[in-house]
Amino acid sequence: MRTLDKTVTLNEAGDMAKVTGNCKFTGEEYSVTVPTAGLQEWLDGVHIQDALPGVSADDREFLISGISPKGWKETFG
Repeated sequence: MRTLDKTVTLNEAGDMAKVTGNCKFTGEEYSVTVPTAGLQEWLDGVHIQDALPGVSADDREFLISGISPKGWKETFG
């Protein structure tokens, strides 16, 4: 089971989750909105690309590592 060190806010219907945290490299706040069911599947151990196939690779990377797309680009090019 995984844990998430970011803030999660559910929409009114509860089917989408906004995940917010600071980028580990830039320190800037970054958010991604994902299906709640897929987020839970990933937290329960399903591979992220299988649990959240409709989420961009950049946003999945943020969920995994805490590195935003901007932080990744500034650090690794």
